Amino acid sequence: MKKHGIEVIDLKKYFDDVQALKGVSFKIENPGLYGLIGPNGAGKTTLLKCISSLLVPTEGEVFINSDKVSIKNFKIRSRIGFLPEDSGLYDKLSAKEFLHIMAGMHGISKENRGKRVSEIVEYVGLNFSPSKIVKYLSSGQRRLLLFAGILLHDPDILILDESLSGLDPINREHITQIMRRVAKEKVVLFSSHILSDIWRLCERILILKEGDLIVDDKPDRLLAEVSDNSYFITPKAELEGLRSFMEKKWNFDYLQIQSDRIIFRFSDSDKIQSILTEIMNEYEIISFGPNIPDLDQIFNRLVTAS
Repeated sequence: MKKHGIEVIDLKKYFDDVQALKGVSFKIENPGLYGLIGPNGAGKTTLLKCISSLLVPTEGEVFINSDKVSIKNFKIRSRIGFLPEDSGLYDKLSAKEFLHIMAGMHGISKENRGKRVSEIVEYVGLNFSPSKIVKYLSSGQRRLLLFAGILLHDPDILILDESLSGLDPINREHITQIMRRVAKEKVVLFSSHILSDIWRLCERILILKEGDLIVDDKPDRLLAEVSDNSYFITPKAELEGLRSFMEKKWNFDYLQIQSDRIIFRFSDSDKIQSILTEIMNEYEIISFGPNIPDLDQIFNRLVTAS
């Protein structure tokens, strides 16, 4: 395994009679952004905590940079920056005081803390004064401060549990840009319910369902997998007339009106262009193209198909 990597081998986790993880295995060997999605209760947080050594798996193994994760292996934690969904902050501290405390917890010496805190404040681009009291920070500012805190010790691996949820578009984009910058040199594994973030950011997507890893693939390949090779066509008018024309003219596998367009599927894809040409000779067409499902449809197809 290369320097920065995660390897999960047959990971299982039981809570009494509930099996939260059922033998999850995957490997990440290169820096980049990796997304973890799944329905509520799928085991996402349990998996991230096991990787971060915050939970002890019932069975299986986790390796960070080829070093086995265990509660006794304290040096592992120096390589991981973990941001849980329900992180807490002390309301009476200033942002700067919080970062100094975090730096001390990460073993950064008193002599170097001030310099390191200043570097991180500049790196993440805090959009508020470091002297501001935590109590008066917005939710987006709090998340940004927490993100700064997990970068202080320069970890190799970042594990982010719902780091973008609940943020306004400006703060979400701000943190997204930091994640992209970090991912050029480090592994960033994050979970999210915001599917658009997962699809636009990640080079690989992992999907959990009821404790099983059912998908581990690149976004473009997943899109091809769930595509049903259907097309849409949007006429300027005469929607019913166009549907009747197409129905009488060709034997489609599927032909339905959806909103302001017609969705169709034809078994012989080589004839699609000639079909379109004949339609355009009879009707004025606004748009035409592959009928790509939206992100929710993709997610539902992947989950229900497995």
